[in-house]
Amino acid sequence: MYKYGISYYKMKLGERVPLSGVDVRLLRPGADWVNGLPLTETETSGYYECFITDEEDCGYYEVWDDRGNANGSFSGKTCTIGKLDARGLQNDCIYGNHILDGVVTAGKIANEAVGLNHLGAEFQLPLSKLLYELQDQDSGVGDTTLSSPASCHDDKYITHVLNKEYVVVPHVVLTNQCNCFLYISDIALEGTQVTITITVGNNFDADPAKYQLLAIPF
Repeated sequence: MYKYGISYYKMKLGERVPLSGVDVRLLRPGADWVNGLPLTETETSGYYECFITDEEDCGYYEVWDDRGNANGSFSGKTCTIGKLDARGLQNDCIYGNHILDGVVTAGKIANEAVGLNHLGAEFQLPLSKLLYELQDQDSGVGDTTLSSPASCHDDKYITHVLNKEYVVVPHVVLTNQCNCFLYISDIALEGTQVTITITVGNNFDADPAKYQLLAIPF
């Protein structure tokens, strides 16, 4: 069991005078006033307290009251009851040295509680840091013309063989850049070699084919 208390008072002639009758609640960041955890005033003393009995209710809270707004407003004070949870983490506060040192582990953070805005720059994952293979029309071979790039008028299929070795079939994205309907009709894995077949569909005025293939390994 965890206990939290806070005093509400005003100064009058150099003495502390309790502010009795104030509605004080603890809110998770982003929570609504009506769902706040109410604190109980102890015998009009100006001292408010609550008890936390469940471990899942521990963590970071904002202190709200109804002194200036009947619907509640943030008092500017915060508190942590029991163990700090992910909702108390500030943006960019997690860096590589924290993970490597074991300060922050998966067992200490609730599922889906940490977003990209909480992570330092080295944990962002731009395409430049992603393992991938990129090919374009110049790597594809037409089934009839055997040319690279293939012809959207004369070829029905375009074959790509990926350069890297794969244990399982990668995730492949086709980005069409011409006025012709192109789609991936087959991806085959033989040993560690991946072969991708693109089918040429309805063609309007495109020739030769123009597109990009992005392969991302699992």
